[in-house]
Amino acid sequence: MTIPIAELCERYRRVSVSVVCDALYELGLPERVLPSSLRPLLGDDTMAGIAYTLRGRAIRPAIGWERGIERIESYLRMFDELSPHSVLVSSNPGSEVGHFGELTGNAAKQRGCAGVVLDGNLRDLDGLLDIGLQVFYRDLSPLNAIGRWEMEASQVPVTIGDVVVEPGDLIVAGRDGVLAVPGGEKERVLEQAESIDGSEAQVRQDMREGASPWEGLERHGHI
Repeated sequence: MTIPIAELCERYRRVSVSVVCDALYELGLPERVLPSSLRPLLGDDTMAGIAYTLRGRAIRPAIGWERGIERIESYLRMFDELSPHSVLVSSNPGSEVGHFGELTGNAAKQRGCAGVVLDGNLRDLDGLLDIGLQVFYRDLSPLNAIGRWEMEASQVPVTIGDVVVEPGDLIVAGRDGVLAVPGGEKERVLEQAESIDGSEAQVRQDMREGASPWEGLERHGHI
């Protein structure tokens, strides 16, 4: 039975990233953990959604504002393709400008986007904090992208660190990091993660009552 996307994402937000990693491990699936250098704008917000991927590139030499407007049009129109419960996954190697900010953040949130994974530079932090859109980002830059950066492709595999994120992967992110779950396995992984989470609740209670970690593992199969 297919789980509706809204329910799927809500249930993923209830389990930790570490538990989802354990589920992948137990199922023999790759644990695609993105670089720990990606840090959250909103420290307490867990994020889960379906990857909409974007690959950007620097324009060198820079071409100036007027010609830059023509080159950035496809990126700005891309926001119309975002759907509720999506996560924009943006890879921008070798570019020093700001790749995402308040105005694009407003557009993404208006379309129901759950958040952003930005292998690139963030700008307009105050505005993004005001609208409450979660972004896991690499660094900061106030530099405008127009004439100096463009979208190369969307909805294609993108590489962040040593992880390849595919369009349609399930992205789950929280204090422990950012993880990509294979799109075709997202329901099976969720069910396994929820099972582990339930077992760990029992282990947690045992620990509080004085049991050793080994006893918890023996009783419940998890630690």
